[in-house]
Amino acid sequence: MTPTRLSSLVALFLGAGVVGLLLVRLVYGDLPPLPGYAPVPIVLLAVFELGLARAVRARLRGPVRGRSLHPLQVARAAVLAKASSTGAALLGGAYAGLLVQVLRLRAEQAHTDALVSAGSSAACLLLVLAALLLERSCRTPDPQP
Repeated sequence: MTPTRLSSLVALFLGAGVVGLLLVRLVYGDLPPLPGYAPVPIVLLAVFELGLARAVRARLRGPVRGRSLHPLQVARAAVLAKASSTGAALLGGAYAGLLVQVLRLRAEQAHTDALVSAGSSAACLLLVLAALLLERSCRTPDPQP
């Protein structure tokens, strides 16, 4: 598995942002308001992945309390990191596209949606960073000479 490239994530973010902007322009009046808790699960996933990155990194450096990681556990963590970074880039781009559109509107609901979409987009960027850190921590350390 190759490491995730930042340029790929930026392209996904921008592409999803453009598609999100175009879709929101077409159907914003028909959409329900965004829930205020939308960024919370994204932040919780980012915190989980940061903790997992720390644990994986420590155990790959040497067994912690006599327990080492099975290679499949490391592979699963790497796949979670890959999926999270890709999904968060797409979702963050869509939220950013929504934010660009609702900033143009003057309605009260648009103001609330702007706050939620800005928070969600920031939470997605945090998740991308956590996922990249988790992916990096899944690499085996270089052997000592």
